[in-house]
Order: sequence, then structure tokens, then C-alpha cells
Amino acid sequence: GGRGALAPATGEPVWREDPPEYDGVRAVGGMLLLTRSDGTVTGVDGASGETRWSRRIPGQAVPYFSSFAGESEESGEPSAYAAGPSGDGSGTRVTAVDPATGDVRWDAELEGDLTPVGATADGAVYLVAGGAVYGDAKAVLRYTPGTGAVRRVTLPVPVAQAETGVHGDTVYLMGAGGSLVAVDMAAGKQRWRLETGVSRGSVPVSDGRHVYVTAPDGRLLGVDAREGKLLGQTRPRLGAESDRIPAALPEPVLAGGHVYAGAPDGAVFGVAGRDPERW
Repeated sequence: GGRGALAPATGEPVWREDPPEYDGVRAVGGMLLLTRSDGTVTGVDGASGETRWSRRIPGQAVPYFSSFAGESEESGEPSAYAAGPSGDGSGTRVTAVDPATGDVRWDAELEGDLTPVGATADGAVYLVAGGAVYGDAKAVLRYTPGTGAVRRVTLPVPVAQAETGVHGDTVYLMGAGGSLVAVDMAAGKQRWRLETGVSRGSVPVSDGRHVYVTAPDGRLLGVDAREGKLLGQTRPRLGAESDRIPAALPEPVLAGGHVYAGAPDGAVFGVAGRDPERW
């Protein structure tokens, strides 16, 4: 239990506290957002451990936040997004919060059961309709808060229990049954669909040229981002105690032209990202 921060260079503790129990914890920018069961959210400075603010978020009963890499706001801080049922229960209320102050940046009620899955540098938000993670994703939406514009792309075939990643204008969905789908939000259509045969793959990650997914048996798959073709995959890495590993592994990490992934055998490995056919 408790919360704290470690120095990245040494791994030594910088601060630690044993606070009351929280229902939700999310790191956004340099802040840690803690949600209690009564709906109160506390913003804690990640570097010092000092409480910066504590309040309820209007329109959100008990907010659980999402945040997304690559987002840029005029303030220099990304937003924290909370989504919950709209006032009449027919749609979803999405609230963007400034993590540094707790102030609401914007608030919108949108049609359907929606889950935020990504954000763009210009402030637009991508959402999945029909239930991400637990339900069948039936459509992908782009909401632009500055204008209130909504663009919806309905999927020809729903994607079951989708893990979702975003790169540029493309939203990638990895279904629990092995379907990997690319949705081009700029063109307003599904670009391709690939049946990988991977059950419960990771969140898909893309560098623009390739899409990478980790399989539960430790394989790393590399897919052509434009054509949706499987280019290569690493060998399975199960290990003697693989039955103790969670069914879904963390998403791959891209850094310095390489792709890094974890495996059930305990290994963390890296391969060159530019040529999956050589894996």
C-alpha cells in the first residue's frame, strides 16, 4: 500500500506516504490523481508528494481518469479524461481536466457508450463506441472540443474486447479473438483487418511504418501499417512458470529505432523495428 516516487537515475525513494485507500490512481504529466469512493479527486505533485488540490469533478460521480502520450495543450500539460453516463443515461459525458489544478478544460455529452482511447496534438479525442476492453467495439469516433464536431466510423464487423492504440490519424484495435484492425479517421473508413490468430494480444503500438503487438506466449508481431500484412514475429518465450503470468502482456515500447517487449519467461528483449522480416 501507500504511494511514493523513485529517482529515475538511482531508483532511490524520493518520498513515500501511507494515505487513505483510493479507488483510482492515475499519473498524468507531473501529477498523480487519486480518486476516492465518494468521488473526491486529489491532485498530488509527483516530484514532491505535496497535495496541490482536492475537489469533486462536476458531472462525474466517481471519475476514473485516462491520459494519452503525444497530446499537447497550450498549457504544456496533457489533460486527464473522465467518462461516465450522461445526465439522462442515454450517452456518455466526457470531461477533460487540467491535472495541475483540477479545473475542467471542457465537458461534453456524446451519444452512445463511449470510452476515450487517445488524443491528438491539436486537442481532439478518439473514443471507441460499444465497449472497449469488455464489450464489442462497434465504431470509432473523433471528437473536436473546439468546434463540437464528431466524426464516427462504424466498423464493418465489431471487434471483441478491443485493446486500442493510436498513431496520428489511425486508430488500431486488437481484439481478444485475434483481429487487428486499422481505422483511418482522416479518410473516415476502416483501412484493413488482419486475423492474427493471437488470443488476447497486447495494446497495439505503431511507429507509422509498422504495428507491433505482444502475444501471451511472448511472441512479438510486426505488421505493415499501410497494408495490414504480417511481416514477421519473434519466437515464443513461455518459460517454466508461464502459467503464473497474466494472460495479457504489456504493450511493446518503442525507443531508438528498437522495439522492446516482455515475455512469460521473465525476459525483456529488444529487436530492430525497421525490419520485422528479419526477426
